[in-house]
Amino acid sequence: MLAWIPFIIISLLFIVLLYACAKSAGSNLQRVKQLSLIGFLWVLTAFCYTPTSYNFGTQLVLHYIQWGPVKLNIIPFQQLSIEFWLNVLLTVPLGGLIAWNFMDLPWRRFIWLGFLTGLTLELGQFVLDWLVNIDRWVDIDDLITNWVGFILGAIGYKIAKRLPGLQWLQR
Repeated sequence: MLAWIPFIIISLLFIVLLYACAKSAGSNLQRVKQLSLIGFLWVLTAFCYTPTSYNFGTQLVLHYIQWGPVKLNIIPFQQLSIEFWLNVLLTVPLGGLIAWNFMDLPWRRFIWLGFLTGLTLELGQFVLDWLVNIDRWVDIDDLITNWVGFILGAIGYKIAKRLPGLQWLQR
C-alpha cells in the first residue's frame, strides 16, 4: 500500500489542476488543449509511477546494476523488444500535445523538453524506488525512447496541422 501513496498524491494534484483549468478563462478550444495535456500527463504518471509491471510476452535478460532497491540498466539497446517500441509510442501523444499547446516553441526547445521528459520519468522512478519501492527499473533505453517518442509526437503535430481539414489545430 505504501508504494501507491506517491501516485495517489500525484492524482490529487492533477484533480486540482484539472479543476483550475476547467474554471480558467479562455476559449473552449484552449480549455480542451489544456485539459488534454493535463489528462495525458496523469496517464503517463500512471504508467511510470505506480508499483505495477507490464509484460508483453517478452522475456528480458538484461545486464543491470542493483543499487539499493533500484535496478539500473545503463547499457543502451541490449534488447529491442516490443516493450522498447511501445515505450517510444508512450510519449508520442505528449510531444504532440506540447506542440499543440505551445505552438511557438523553437525546435531546440522541443528537443530539450523531450530529453527532460525521459530524464524526469526515470529520475522519478529512481527516487520513488528508494523512498517506497515501487519496484520499477531505471533504464537508459526508457530515457532514449521517451525522448524519441516526444520528438515524433511534435513532428506529427507539425505535419498534421498543415493537412486539409486540420487547420483548426493551429488556433
